[in-house]
Amino acid sequence: MSPRLLVAITIVILGGKLSLGSDASSFILPFTDCIQSKGREGYYQGSIDVTESGGKCMNWSDVAGVKDRYPGKGLGDHNFCRNPDGRIRPWCFFRNNRGRIDWGYCDCKQGLVRLQGGRSKLEGTVEVYLNGAWGTVCGDGWGDQDAAVVCRQLGQGYKGRARHSPMSRLSFSLVHWSTMHCGGHEEDLLQCPKTMWNGGGCTNRQVAAVTCSLQEAVFVPMRLVGGSSGREGRVEVYHGGQWGSVCDDQWDDADAEVVCRQLGLSGTAKAWGQAYFGEGTGRILLDEVQCTGNELSVEQCPKNAWGEHNCEHREDAGVSCTPLTDGSLRLVGGSGSFQGRLEVHYRGQWGTVCDDGWTDSNTQVVCRQLGFRSGEGASPGLFGEGAGPILLDDVSCTGKEPALTHCGRREWKKHDCTHQEDLSITCSPERVSHGVPASVPLRLVGGETPMEGRVEIYVQGQWGTICDDGWTDRDADVVCRQLGYTGLSKARTMAYFGEGEGPIHVDNVKCSGAERSLADCIKQPVGTHNCRHTEDAGVICNYGQQDVSITDPVASLCGLRLTHTRQKRIIGGENSLRGGWPWQAAIRLRVPQGEGRLVCGATLISSCWILTSAHCLASHHCFSALTPLQVHCFKR
Repeated sequence: MSPRLLVAITIVILGGKLSLGSDASSFILPFTDCIQSKGREGYYQGSIDVTESGGKCMNWSDVAGVKDRYPGKGLGDHNFCRNPDGRIRPWCFFRNNRGRIDWGYCDCKQGLVRLQGGRSKLEGTVEVYLNGAWGTVCGDGWGDQDAAVVCRQLGQGYKGRARHSPMSRLSFSLVHWSTMHCGGHEEDLLQCPKTMWNGGGCTNRQVAAVTCSLQEAVFVPMRLVGGSSGREGRVEVYHGGQWGSVCDDQWDDADAEVVCRQLGLSGTAKAWGQAYFGEGTGRILLDEVQCTGNELSVEQCPKNAWGEHNCEHREDAGVSCTPLTDGSLRLVGGSGSFQGRLEVHYRGQWGTVCDDGWTDSNTQVVCRQLGFRSGEGASPGLFGEGAGPILLDDVSCTGKEPALTHCGRREWKKHDCTHQEDLSITCSPERVSHGVPASVPLRLVGGETPMEGRVEIYVQGQWGTICDDGWTDRDADVVCRQLGYTGLSKARTMAYFGEGEGPIHVDNVKCSGAERSLADCIKQPVGTHNCRHTEDAGVICNYGQQDVSITDPVASLCGLRLTHTRQKRIIGGENSLRGGWPWQAAIRLRVPQGEGRLVCGATLISSCWILTSAHCLASHHCFSALTPLQVHCFKR
C-alpha cells in the first residue's frame, strides 16, 4: 500500500506524541465494553495479548521509554493489552508483517468463556466469545485437559471434568472450533492448539461441556535450575521450607511431561538423569516418581514419601521442554534416541509414517533432521506398531531436504496403510557437532531484497534465529558466501530486520571469515544462549551493490541510504529500530516521462501516513494531486 498524504493544518506536540488538532477523535475505533476487566482506577488489567487484527503484542519492556512515560499504569515485564494513556480501549505495540513496530487496539472480550444450561455456575455447555459473537465448541476429542483450561479461565479451580451436550439448532449455527488440543496448563482456550470450524455438523452431534470442581489440584512449587534457558534444567521442588532435588529412579518422559505441563511449558518433554544439568546441593526430596503423563501436577503422581530415597546427587533428575512445530520428529521404542518407530507431530498430536515407497534418501533426511550424522536403515514394524493416526504416506526425498515435510508426499492423514506398515528408523548414534550439520540450511527473512535480512537456520526440524552476541562482518561473510553472494557483507544486530518468532538456535558465533559453512563457526550446543529476540542477528550481502530506481511509484528500499561511499555516524543518540518513525520522505509529482520534479519534503509517521504542509499541495489542486504524487524515503 502506498503511503497516504496527511495535510497538517494544526500540529500540537503533547508529551512527545503527535496529535492532529481537533480531528484526533476520528481515529478512535468503535467502543467495546471492557468494564469487566478494568481495575479500580479505570485501567484495563486483563490478559488479552493480541490486537484485533491478530498481531501478537510486544513486551512493554521491549519498547524504550514507554514504562517511564506512564508510571503506575499497569505496564511491566509482560505483553498484555493496556490503556495507560487513558484511551477508552486497551491497545499494545506489535510487529507488523514487515517486522516493524506498529500499534493496534485490542478487543478485551475476545476469548471469554461462559457456561450455559447447567444446574449451577460450575457446569454447563462451553461457549466462547469470538469476533463479536458467542459460540460453542464441537465435542469431538473434548477431554479433561481441555475442561481444566476452561475451569481455570473461569476462576473455578484447576480441576475440570469433560462433558458433552446434545447439539441444538442454536449451537449448530454458532460453532467456533471443531477440535481442541489443550495440554492442561494453558491459561485460556485461546492458547490451546485448535481447529477452526469449517461448516457442517460436529461428528458426534455433541458440543463441549464441563463440570468444574472447587477443589484445586495441589501444585507443589517447582523450578528448573542449571539449564541454558528457562525451558530446561535440574528439577527442584519446594517442601518443608526448603528446595530440594528429585532422584532419577523410574524417571522417564512421562514424568517430564507432567513437570513441563505444571510449569506451563508446552512442547516435547524429555527426561534427563545422572545429574545432566549438574548436581544439587540441598536435600533429595522425591524418589520413585511414576507419572502416567496425564497428571496436572507431580503431587498427583505415585512416588515415595517426602524425603524417602536411596540416592545421591549424581542421580538428580532433569527435564527439557522443547516447543513443538508441525513436522517435528521423534523415534519411539528403541534402545536409544537414535532408533525407534518414526513419529511426526501435526496439529497437537503425534502420528506414524507409512513405509510405502520409502528410500535411503528419506532415511538420511530424517536422521539429519534429528541431529545425527547419517541413517543406517529403515524397516516396517521393527519397533512396534503405533496407536495414533497415520499422518504421512508416499514420502519421496532427494536427500538434500532440511526436513521430512519438505519432501514430496501425500497430504496430511491421506494414506492407504495400516499400522503394520509403520516405519522404524535406525540412525548412526554419532551426533553432529553441537547439533548443527555442516550443510545447515540458511535463509534471510524480513529484508527489502533477497540479499538482506534476519539470519535464520534450520536445526532439529525448526527455523530459528541467531543471537547477535559477538556478531561481526566476518560472520556475515560466511553467511553470504554460503548463500551464494560474493560481494561485500555487513553484519546487522539488535533485530535490525525485525524479531523472529521461533527458537533462538545459536549464540556466540565465531567465524574467521574463511569458513565454507556457518556450522564451522558454531562453538556451543544448539539452544544454548542468554538472549531475547530483540538481539536477533542479520546481514546485508553485496553491500552497496543494490540498484534502486527513483522512478518507481514507491522506492523498493525505503529507509536505506543509496550510496555507501562516505560512512558517518551520530554520537550520543538513541538506537532506532528499522521502520521506526518519523523518517524523511521526498514527494515528487508524477509525469509521463522522467523522474518528475520535487514538490516538497515530508515526514513518514506510520506505515500508511505522510505528514507535510498544506501549502505544498496548494498549486496542485490538492486532492487531484494526491494520486500523481510518489514518495522516496531516505535514512534519517
